[in-house]
Amino acid sequence: MNPEVHKILEMLEQGKISAEQAEKLLAAVDSMPACESHESHKKRSRWLKVRVYENGADKPKVNVNLPLGLMKVLLKLGAKFSDKVPAQVQAKLQEKGVNLDLDGLTPEQLEEIFASLTQEGPLKLVEVDEEHEKVEVFLE
Repeated sequence: MNPEVHKILEMLEQGKISAEQAEKLLAAVDSMPACESHESHKKRSRWLKVRVYENGADKPKVNVNLPLGLMKVLLKLGAKFSDKVPAQVQAKLQEKGVNLDLDGLTPEQLEEIFASLTQEGPLKLVEVDEEHEKVEVFLE
């Protein structure tokens, strides 16, 4: 548990603050940027990064940075429009192991999945290191 949240709950339990004050404090803690939170916490991921290196180069040939806020919007849009993808495209994607059926997930479940992925960073999602190419996909 976040140390700030724990302290607020202790103060509430001891009667030092009211429930209304605790609510305001919890909202303030929740809205704090990651850099202002307790130093023992890992930094929250804010970016999806993709790097492609060729021939052992130190500098990537492809360098893509996508804000996770945008990814969140795209995930929600994808859930709304996943039934619009043609059946033959869905079948081809399923052959490759990609399932676009997001209808079974509620918005709350999507939010929970997203929150759990971004809670701590950095997080390496994929790393492929072939003979002449290296690909990294990670959250930072």
